[in-house]
Amino acid sequence: MSPSSSSTDSLSFFSSLSAAGIAAAINFPLWRASAIAHSGFTPPALPTTSMTYLPSSMRNSASLYKHAMTGPFPGLPAVVGGMTWARCTIFFGSDMLREFVKETGTENKFLVNVLPAFTVSSFVQVVNMPIIRATITQQDPSFKTASGNTNTTVAALKHIYSNNGVAGLWHGTSAGLLKTVPKYVVSIVVKDYIGELQKLRNEESGLPVTKTQMALQSAQKSLAAGICGAVLTNPADVIRNEMFKDDALSLPQTLKNLNKGGWKWMLRGVDKNLIAVAAPVATTIFLTDLFKDVFGNEIREGGEVAKRVTRRLTRVIKNDKEGA
Repeated sequence: MSPSSSSTDSLSFFSSLSAAGIAAAINFPLWRASAIAHSGFTPPALPTTSMTYLPSSMRNSASLYKHAMTGPFPGLPAVVGGMTWARCTIFFGSDMLREFVKETGTENKFLVNVLPAFTVSSFVQVVNMPIIRATITQQDPSFKTASGNTNTTVAALKHIYSNNGVAGLWHGTSAGLLKTVPKYVVSIVVKDYIGELQKLRNEESGLPVTKTQMALQSAQKSLAAGICGAVLTNPADVIRNEMFKDDALSLPQTLKNLNKGGWKWMLRGVDKNLIAVAAPVATTIFLTDLFKDVFGNEIREGGEVAKRVTRRLTRVIKNDKEGA
């Protein structure tokens, strides 16, 4: 691997990591609202006099978001940490694996465009499942009482393990894979497809692309990828969280119970999901492009300056020690 290739890979990795961390931290309240809505948890009731200025049809959603954005925030460190490594691994890992597959010379579009995202996101979902399960359990208002008034991620993991064993930590993995893998496959395929179209359009124009144009194109690509991934996988979110609520339910039993009330369950929490899923995915893609492509040269130059300063300080300290 050449030094320039190594430098590019490093920039891509740290761009993905930074973008994923920022997106996870900013969007935690939205994730919390989505988790509560999909699980059917009932947040603490607000005073009857609150939000009377809103139409009655909007008060429940407004109350949910107000609860989700009001501290304390159970599971915050675990959710942000888990989402950061997960999204970084999925987006950066999928790009790396995609390039590897392309280098084999295959022209199979499924192998090039779908298989990398499918493989990496499946791996991440299985590894992350206990954290996902525990942090969603923490959003249940009744869990604090059931766990001895201690609502931490560690307490949630212990609670799940003590009641259901090791298998309980991975209960709902099938629904989790059904939800997460298609979401990221769709998002990455849409991102790459639109990115290729934008690249062709830029080449056909023959004009240099400004940083502003690059940022706008990235925003278009990011929004399309996030929205498509969120809307198409909303039913799987509901299925997974229903399985989390009852450890005795298998996937077929969960589907049977949900279908008793008709197909409307597929839309449960879709508005929250559209925000909680589309926003962080779009933010991650957009910020990654921003750090890597729009401001990549400035970041590289800043890194080189930092390295030179560090080497100079090291020499000064070494000389001072030898002089002493």
